[in-house]
Amino acid sequence: MLHAVPSPPAEVPQAPARIVTGLYLRCLREAQSIGLEHAARAVRVSASAVSRWERAESPIRPDALGTLLRLYGVPDDHASFLVGSLPPQGYDRRRGEGRRALHDSWVDVACDEATARHIAAMRLASEVVQYCLLVPAGLRTQAYQQVVLDPSVCVDPDEPVLGLPSWVHDVDWAERQRRTVLLDQTVLTRGGGDHPATVAGQLRHLADLVSRESEQGLTIRILPTKRALFIHTVGAAAEMILHGHRMVVTVGLFPCYETGSGAARDISAGLHEAVGAAWSRDATYEALVSAAEGVERRTAS
Repeated sequence: MLHAVPSPPAEVPQAPARIVTGLYLRCLREAQSIGLEHAARAVRVSASAVSRWERAESPIRPDALGTLLRLYGVPDDHASFLVGSLPPQGYDRRRGEGRRALHDSWVDVACDEATARHIAAMRLASEVVQYCLLVPAGLRTQAYQQVVLDPSVCVDPDEPVLGLPSWVHDVDWAERQRRTVLLDQTVLTRGGGDHPATVAGQLRHLADLVSRESEQGLTIRILPTKRALFIHTVGAAAEMILHGHRMVVTVGLFPCYETGSGAARDISAGLHEAVGAAWSRDATYEALVSAAEGVERRTAS
């Protein structure tokens, strides 16, 4: 049961397809070192108009989107998918449209490009709150990352790997990103049997990050499993602020983005409920160190 009360949106939310497509345009343009002015000339608008499209501050015309995608070398079938995903030019989601309006949700089914867009969104968001069942991207030791991203076990990579579109390898983590990571308590016991030294090293790395929390915009907490919360029923999920737009994302077979809907507000409230239920900084640090020591003792015996 969700005990936190979902808050109504502070403003009319933007459609997630617009937000993610705008981010995609920016990433493609920057990866190819194409300036705003060059892109603007291709569609006969101002550079500021292209910038607004990239930030989903104004709707992009379908013909302009198609032109820019061709300029950036996107195949026609994929470009058609993105153009078809956009809401109509005059679409404006109003609060009175119920718990879910037509364009509140967008499932990005474009396989590797969808995975790359999800990675870019998580990296470039100014704020992120996420609930994870595994140690997420950006917090892993090299040894642990090799285990998690092993092609034999990794279905949907959350970091750039060989085989993903080249542009995503140029996307760095945003400077001064504020990120709250809620690690499921099972992280403390998962994987010790197969890779004990790697797991112990990863747990100590997380403990070190917690100890240096004041030096960075990162907060790591353990979410206990003793009391079932709403977010436990949702699974791995995140809320992000991207170019000023608040959006939630869950990943099943494909990334699913939500803005403005009742589902988006429920997931957001569930994440913030989980933040309040998570262990303190000291308790998280002690649990991580204790778990690492336990793995090391079992390995030595």
